[in-house]
Amino acid sequence: MIYILQHLYKKEYENFNTEILGRKNYLYNVFKLHFVIKKTAYLKENFTFPQYYILESFPFKSMNNFCIIVGDTNFVIDYISTHKEDFDGKILIIITCIKNNIKKITRLLSTLKCESIYFTKQNNDEADYYDGSKWGLNFKITLSELDFYNSNKNNIIEKLNENFERIK
Repeated sequence: MIYILQHLYKKEYENFNTEILGRKNYLYNVFKLHFVIKKTAYLKENFTFPQYYILESFPFKSMNNFCIIVGDTNFVIDYISTHKEDFDGKILIIITCIKNNIKKITRLLSTLKCESIYFTKQNNDEADYYDGSKWGLNFKITLSELDFYNSNKNNIIEKLNENFERIK
């Protein structure tokens, strides 16, 4: 499984290492897999600040047909646009707000050769976010992620269908 995480520079993300640890714990709890940072990509304008991280499940090749992208909509669109072939045959899970980019992202996703595509559930083109510390998580969590975390389903596809919006 590949997990692509945008590095955010908002005030609530002052200690991003804490968020990465929280997300790795979350991923272990829901998938029973450990994750390691496979790649750190830096901003072109400033090589001291990461743009995103790629975490890979360990052991490698575990659930290798799953790919999750977490970030703001423009980041998700840019990343998918430049890595389209990486999603061929994959189950793609996108955790973002759609905001005013619904036409652009819908058009882009229709060109992908994914097995299936899931979005966080939206509330007026916004994903509902919560303070994850209430549940022992060190990051802002979407309602879809939280419901997925608490789902009593054993099958991952059933959990996805129950807690995310399937668009393909």
